[in-house]
Amino acid sequence: MSAPPGRVLDRIDALVEDADYRDAESAVEDAWRVAVLASIPGAAPDREAARAAAVRAANARRQPDAPVVRSATTVHRVLLVVAFLLGAAAVAVIAISPRTGGAAFTLQEGALLAGVLAVLSAGLLVWLEPVRANGSLWGGHLPARIHLFFGLLWLLFAASVVVLRWDEVDRHQPFPVIAGLLLFVVAGATALVLWRRARRADRSGPPSGPGRLTRDLLDEADAPDVLAALDAWWAAAGPAALAADRGGLEQARAAVLAKLRTTRYITEREERAALRRTAPPEWKERRR
Repeated sequence: MSAPPGRVLDRIDALVEDADYRDAESAVEDAWRVAVLASIPGAAPDREAARAAAVRAANARRQPDAPVVRSATTVHRVLLVVAFLLGAAAVAVIAISPRTGGAAFTLQEGALLAGVLAVLSAGLLVWLEPVRANGSLWGGHLPARIHLFFGLLWLLFAASVVVLRWDEVDRHQPFPVIAGLLLFVVAGATALVLWRRARRADRSGPPSGPGRLTRDLLDEADAPDVLAALDAWWAAAGPAALAADRGGLEQARAAVLAKLRTTRYITEREERAALRRTAPPEWKERRR
């Protein structure tokens, strides 16, 4: 049996690492579902859309003006990368290169631009925080300390300019540099405040495993309704995936089981036993 494409293996890795299985039985039981989500184009976003719709409906019954349920999309992930690039570029455009001994822009030319880039980066991190905290942005692999890193980077860089490079500032026109440094301070302080809030959110939990399915519910008593909606989604999506490409799905499932073994959720013996069971279980959402 040939291996699935690399992009499918990458998705399998991410899904298994975020799964938080309780035991080997629940891990093996989930292998078919992970295979569908990893190998069928659009399956994971469709399932998330069904989950979010069910949560919104449940919340609306409890509270008509309930906050909008936000889930990460490709746009959010692209903007996360943009935030990182802007945050790094804010320092890079006026930092002195150890290789050349110069900077892309002088302080007089580039400090205001650099400060604006830092503020834009901080603003994106603030906007993305709800989907980072609920685990939908990048699973459980995006800790709160990313905010701490950028906050300290911007504040320390601003301080280093004042202490070590103030002689580069035009005394007759210092305002662009002062404004840029103030923007660095605003961005750094924002990131540190965000870090403290994000750390509290992470202590309470980002939801893991089945807990991610009912995140954002106003009342956990509505969890059965959300799971029922996802059961209905799987009842259609699972058989359709098998009918479309059973061979590819079986390859993906074998890769899931191999990943479960390497992450020690299951033993090699349990992997072999699972591979012998070729019939998928009832297509329903994971409960444990």
